[in-house]
Amino acid sequence: MKTPAETAPNRAAAATGDGVPFRVAVVGAGPSGCYTAQALRKGQPDIEIVVLDSLPTPFGLVRYGIAPDHQGAKAVSRQFDRVFAQPGVEFVGNVSVGTDVGFESLLENFHAVVLATGLGADRQLGIDQDPDARVVGAGDLIRLLNSDPDARLRHRRDGLESLGAEVVILGTGNVAVDVARLLSKSDLDFIASDIDDGALRAVAPHPVRTIHILGRCPSHLAKWDASMVKELAQVVGVHVSVDGTPLLGEPAVSPRTTVNVRFERVPASIRRHDDRIRVTTHRAGDSGRVDHLDADTVITALGFDSSAAHVTRFGGLGAPNVFRVGGPATGRLGNLAENRKLAADTAKDVLAFLRGQEPQHRAGLDGLRDRLPASAVSFEAWQRIDEAEIRRARPDRCRTKFTTRDELLAAAAGSDALPFIPLATTGPAATQEN
Repeated sequence: MKTPAETAPNRAAAATGDGVPFRVAVVGAGPSGCYTAQALRKGQPDIEIVVLDSLPTPFGLVRYGIAPDHQGAKAVSRQFDRVFAQPGVEFVGNVSVGTDVGFESLLENFHAVVLATGLGADRQLGIDQDPDARVVGAGDLIRLLNSDPDARLRHRRDGLESLGAEVVILGTGNVAVDVARLLSKSDLDFIASDIDDGALRAVAPHPVRTIHILGRCPSHLAKWDASMVKELAQVVGVHVSVDGTPLLGEPAVSPRTTVNVRFERVPASIRRHDDRIRVTTHRAGDSGRVDHLDADTVITALGFDSSAAHVTRFGGLGAPNVFRVGGPATGRLGNLAENRKLAADTAKDVLAFLRGQEPQHRAGLDGLRDRLPASAVSFEAWQRIDEAEIRRARPDRCRTKFTTRDELLAAAAGSDALPFIPLATTGPAATQEN
């Protein structure tokens, strides 16, 4: 398979006033990176942009971080598709900046570099914790259920084991609600989604029976959107109570899943206890009042580690032509609307910088030709992946994603020897529960 540099047409963008086209590299093809590319083209239509990503696929958290049953939010990827379809905008996937291509190479070949690498691992608790207790990051769990080939759970020894019948979720943001909703739904609730059915059957062979959501803050300071909690409460067979009060009244029939939300609970320790996990908490402002809660798995939904933004290994970060957007700039991921605004502001800063510089030739993507690995993925190759995933989907799913890099790269190359998913699922998760 040819690399993007080998197959890219000669797209000399309309020149600037001095006859030199501006060329910008964006590191990271998630929402922040894509919105930045879109805003740069809107601000200066003749600018040339190369968006690089370590994954073979574009769209980052739109593809792997937004819950698989929220296809309306994921539809923004169609908007990004149109950005990459423009002459002068290139996607280069399966390329790790700092490993495959040196950061200094980007500085040499582009007038400006924008870092849009997102954030890394789930934030750690920082409390007394038994190393043998099963604690799972919410962000990584959602990546697993979204078929992310790099999800840590996919490669962890116990990552694809059942979470059990009772779980504790620490955190009161939208990601916590996403996890509770995904673990409480039946197979019918995932119609038209792109859930990874194999991963779901592994970690939740049946909808989880009891979910405890614990938050440090009082209820009025919860970071989640009220609409998200309402959506959870409206899932058929799910009963939600907040500090013991039913959110939508008492259920008429016994619920499939009970979700108990408790505020002002500060976690103090997580220990193994009688083959289960005991979460010890104390009331906010009263460390002497201790509560114990036993469960099968603890899921942390505390945000992401801003120190793991994948940029600290780069040299030249202090250069005036290096910009940050999204996670590397703010230390948080934010929602799509926030990403779009921050990207627009960053694009303005980039263009203001470029227009104030002495025009100089930069080779752009052509200057990386000899450095790109043979397995680099172009936008055209991504379209082959996209088509293959849609084609292989169950009739009641919008797509079935490939779950390994080898499968993704085979699809990118147009291989016919790809595994297809049976039309019907088997196993406990396919059984409907009322």
